[in-house]
Amino acid sequence: MKPIISSKSNQKGVGLLEALIAVALSSIVILGAVYSTGRMLKSQQQNNLQYIVINELRTKLQSATVEQKEAWCTGTSHPTITLPNETEAIEITVTCESIEVTVNNAANPTYNKTITEKQPIKFEIESASLGGKVTVGEALK
Repeated sequence: MKPIISSKSNQKGVGLLEALIAVALSSIVILGAVYSTGRMLKSQQQNNLQYIVINELRTKLQSATVEQKEAWCTGTSHPTITLPNETEAIEITVTCESIEVTVNNAANPTYNKTITEKQPIKFEIESASLGGKVTVGEALK
């Protein structure tokens, strides 16, 4: 009688090697997914923080009194903002430019006049947690 040759005796450890390769490939895919999810969450957090800051800057710009605006333009006072989850206030950079408005009345030239008004028209804030510089407003030219 011929001896029976077992096919299992020639494949010792092959199943273990296949399992190790499967675990290694799975872990690479899972780590890649975790990394990309973390990056997306960080980006979303920065976007949400930027929207909050933009809304606060707009509110500050729109609700400021004339005296506050004059103090900001002359540099005697500086508006500040405190970002969420931070304790220190960050100074807002205010850009003020003069705007000239000319009124022409063809019927009565005595009413013709040029008015020069200086108002804050641009707020800028720079922070690493915002991902750089955030600007509200625009300089008119």
